[in-house]
Amino acid sequence: MILRPSRRFPVLSLFVLFLALQSLSAAGRARTIEPGGPPPSVSAKAVVIMDDATGTILFAKNPDLAIPPDSLTKLVTLDVVYDKLNAGLLSRSQIVTVDPRDCSPIIPIGSSIMYLRPGMPVSILDLMKGTAVVSGCDGAFALARAVSGSSEEFAKLMNADVQSKGLTDLHFVEPSGLSEKNLVTARQFAEFCRMYLHDHPESIGELHSLHYIDFPRPENATPDYTPKGKIIQYNRNDLVLDYPGCDGLKTGYIVESGFNLAATAERNGTRFIIVTLGGTGSGASGGGSVRASDGAKLLDWSFANWKTETPPVPKIPTIRTWFGARARVSLVPASTLAVTVPDAEVAGLAVRAEIDRQTVAPIAKGQKLGQVIYTSGSNIVRTVDLVASQDVKKGNIFILIRDAIERFWRSIFAPLSPV
Repeated sequence: MILRPSRRFPVLSLFVLFLALQSLSAAGRARTIEPGGPPPSVSAKAVVIMDDATGTILFAKNPDLAIPPDSLTKLVTLDVVYDKLNAGLLSRSQIVTVDPRDCSPIIPIGSSIMYLRPGMPVSILDLMKGTAVVSGCDGAFALARAVSGSSEEFAKLMNADVQSKGLTDLHFVEPSGLSEKNLVTARQFAEFCRMYLHDHPESIGELHSLHYIDFPRPENATPDYTPKGKIIQYNRNDLVLDYPGCDGLKTGYIVESGFNLAATAERNGTRFIIVTLGGTGSGASGGGSVRASDGAKLLDWSFANWKTETPPVPKIPTIRTWFGARARVSLVPASTLAVTVPDAEVAGLAVRAEIDRQTVAPIAKGQKLGQVIYTSGSNIVRTVDLVASQDVKKGNIFILIRDAIERFWRSIFAPLSPV
């Protein structure tokens, strides 16, 4: 661990720091490490492979090409619903009475549905499962109406959601993905998927990894319809059913975009997210098969070439805060303390922390006061900022006088002593 003086440290300390940094110049700048070879060629117009731990894009093909996402749109719908659940504005057990406007035959023939009927009582959680697992457009519309009263109003929430995440290339006009006016890019949709999984990790076990749903059930009966027997509807994402480690997310298809996929898989602590947009194929079955095959190839390449590691990080000390209402402040990492590198680089990984020895109040929560640096050989492969865990306001007049006197004597007798 390297302790760094603050910018307000005495001149002598800065000079010593300069000499120390000179000895570290071999560490070099961060670089992108390439694996043994490129991923396999696939039919999709746009492709992104993202490392989940760090958000690093490991491969991209036309990542900024705008393409209608079709049913991938439903992931944003679910993100908004999860936010409402977490805010206490909805509950999973809350019953929704299905509006006729959200059912077939209003929904175009051939669209994915979970077989909702007018007047059917359905829980929010069942609507979420139907939307996620069998890609029910009727489920997405019912959720939107339950939250906002209409799909149009709900789309405003969807756009506000992605805008708040800085995803300016994502735009939605309705919650199901049926409209070609919904638009995304592979790059930003992969970023969205990563945020979604980190914000709502329960979504994997609760929705996306399910192989099937049992719906409708007797409790969903209406005056003119009673479900008979157990009705099983299987997950439309073939990778969830067949690919080892795949536990989400969504597939989709409309004529205007082709075959789309957002998938994630995890093995031994390494997770990847892939997005493919604009895939081709002969018919719905043929195109779906190509989409699944291409997704499996991209995941195979990712797991064969890359690995996420979490080497132990040196203990992070608290920092002396001069003239502050608190004498010390603790640091927290601004993002995940992990690194993903080509498999061949794992053995040479090293980690160190560079931390300011002291700083001056006021300090804002989230203010950078150090960093964790991952290296492989002489190359920096990742840095993670260490930031203040809380605000530290300026102290009162007595603290200001006390710290001024102490700093004066330190600058004379012990400029490099620990603080």
